[in-house]
Amino acid sequence: MSFFQALGSSKLSYDDYVSSVLSGNAEQQYVGISALKNSDILGAVSIVAGDIARFPLLKKDLNGDIIRDETVNYLLNVKSTKNASARTWKFAMAVNAILTGNAYSRVLRDPKTGKALQFQFFKPSETSLEETKEHELIYTFVDSLKGTSIKCKADDVIHWKFFSHDTILGRSPLLSLGDEMAMQEGGTNTLKKFFKDGFSSGIIKLKGAQLNGEARKRARLDFEKMREGSTGGSPLIFDDTQEYTPLEIDTSVLQLISTNNFTTAQIAKALRVPSYKLGVNSPNQSVAQLMEDYVTNDLPFYFDAITSELALKVLNDRERKRYYFDFDTRSITGRNVDEIIKLVNNTLLTPNQGLVELGKQPSSNPDMDRYQTSLNYVFLDKKEEYQTVKGGEKSEENPIQGPDGG
Repeated sequence: MSFFQALGSSKLSYDDYVSSVLSGNAEQQYVGISALKNSDILGAVSIVAGDIARFPLLKKDLNGDIIRDETVNYLLNVKSTKNASARTWKFAMAVNAILTGNAYSRVLRDPKTGKALQFQFFKPSETSLEETKEHELIYTFVDSLKGTSIKCKADDVIHWKFFSHDTILGRSPLLSLGDEMAMQEGGTNTLKKFFKDGFSSGIIKLKGAQLNGEARKRARLDFEKMREGSTGGSPLIFDDTQEYTPLEIDTSVLQLISTNNFTTAQIAKALRVPSYKLGVNSPNQSVAQLMEDYVTNDLPFYFDAITSELALKVLNDRERKRYYFDFDTRSITGRNVDEIIKLVNNTLLTPNQGLVELGKQPSSNPDMDRYQTSLNYVFLDKKEEYQTVKGGEKSEENPIQGPDGG
């Protein structure tokens, strides 16, 4: 069963690919790279892809502790492909996954250990996908430089898809924004037309004449020819057989078009971006609160799809049972130093856990993994012993006497 047609030509554009293969509708024109002509789409895509690219990826164990793995860190946070940094690779993958629904990279592994060492990025237009009778997925990549094709099993392909209804292919949210983007484009064209010829449109009356269609057309052409020579405030010359009345423009309609934020809000909603980032008025909250809510509640829609896919393709079976990937968003959602101190002093965190919360490396001192509490912040497991010792010293210095004074 073939999901994507053979692509035959490596010069096929993103837009042709999306229009003919994904949507199956020749009228679909608001997907792919062409959608970036819309400033709201460009802004929303840049925000999401930029946040995916800027937050580091961490390898953690099941307890949530960070695991130091230099190979994985280099691959996911430093250099992901032969020619691009990890930031550039993640940004490009996110852009393609949003605009076309899918983003692909081939995993290059160490032939001895099988560990992922590098990714090879392919455009969606260079990728085809088939499902065999055994329900295995086979990816075919077209190398546009060499003119060759490469077949890979799903285990060796990073495939980002943020919205999928069949677990195999992704769907772009832009496919649901056609009406909104057409409305915005129509409003923009209206404003452009107004500023282009809105001040010179009007009605010409030829006195004492009855004109047929051909005569009206000739009179209009004569007027347009006369207007071509007028620049700036140059006057238009008429004889006494002609009368010109300028058309009045209802500026309230133009104001409605220029102040309408409905389309922008719909684009922000579909791409899960806070409206205030696209210039729409935000709720009565601080920017810090809005940003934390965005990172906590909206970005996980993208983050979870990415980390689960990377865990499947970068880690082996044994590692997946012990480790997972997570985006480090502590620069936005992390606690401050005073909060960490309170948590440590109230036995909710160990000192080492407090260091991790602050983005620092834990200490190798074993005492830093023990809870500490009050009584000059002694360790919790020594508190009763300390209390007993202090009580014994007090009873020796001031022995408690019975009722009979004995």
